Amino acid sequence: MQEIELKFQIPADALDAVRAAVAALPGGEAPPQVLQAAYFDTPDRKLARARAALRVRREDDERVQTLKAAGVNALTRLEDNRTVPPAADGQAPWPDLALHEGEARAALMRDLAWNPDTDPQGAQTGLQALYRTDIRRRRARVPVTAAGQTLGTVELALDEGWIEAGTLRRPVCELEIELVDGAPAAVLAAARDWVTAHGLWLDAQTKAHRGDQLAREAACGTPSPVPPVRRRTPSPRPGTPATPDARRVAALNAALEQVGLNLSEVAVGETSDVRAWVRAAAVGLRRLQWLALPDDLTGEVTALYRALRPAPRQLASGNEAVTLARSTDTTLLQLDLLARLLQPVA
Repeated sequence: MQEIELKFQIPADALDAVRAAVAALPGGEAPPQVLQAAYFDTPDRKLARARAALRVRREDDERVQTLKAAGVNALTRLEDNRTVPPAADGQAPWPDLALHEGEARAALMRDLAWNPDTDPQGAQTGLQALYRTDIRRRRARVPVTAAGQTLGTVELALDEGWIEAGTLRRPVCELEIELVDGAPAAVLAAARDWVTAHGLWLDAQTKAHRGDQLAREAACGTPSPVPPVRRRTPSPRPGTPATPDARRVAALNAALEQVGLNLSEVAVGETSDVRAWVRAAAVGLRRLQWLALPDDLTGEVTALYRALRPAPRQLASGNEAVTLARSTDTTLLQLDLLARLLQPVA
């Protein structure tokens, strides 16, 4: 299935307010769900390099194996969930690739070079448990309306806990907004409300990405930041006619990914030298300027570009770049640009 979801980091001084707001919604008052997962990849990070993730997670009293892989745009990911039978003799569960079918199986064959004919369960792919997560999740489902029209229903998931790799641990404190039914625009509308109310900032990187960073740091003993995301070749969705509109949407998605992924690394704020990510984000903004966007969006993109491009060294010398990446205006601009991806393609 396709997962339509956005993830946001929560400022420390807004956490109590976000907890209270979620608890006040239908379902939000229930005890938090316990989610404990092991994430698997090969030693050379084949899945991570493909922006995919494979986990086995305990969800209260059940165990679920999940594959997540890149989707058709920055709003969408492939997600395939399969119930895992109890492990024999109390052993820790290990992924069984044979559980996945359809698009998920094709993604595993592509990203892992898995051959289900000769290796049905994937035992020869070299998968290892590289990091773990221990999360307490509070959920609430709410209808979303705009201009008097019901757009759909979204699930809010407030996640608090840890990512662990070796002896290293990284806190998790984020809000996920996922479409349950209706139009994808419901996710964006709900996101605007929560960003405006609580100062959340968009994080285009996943828990799996952060876990992979931590696992590499645990393995080599020093921080292992990912390289900046450079230009991605625009690629229209498979099966979509190669019309000018389809090419425009593909170019918009590629530029948005470049901006969002690099700004997410800047917003982490864990290194004083963020110049490379600032420059890469600025290049993505420059690409957006070349696209046929409405005048108001072009003006906002240009303003952010000008704030980043002329002085990356000065921005990196203090907290200015981090503050800019986390700002409400920057996140709202990204949400407005994501909304352009939802327009029909001829």
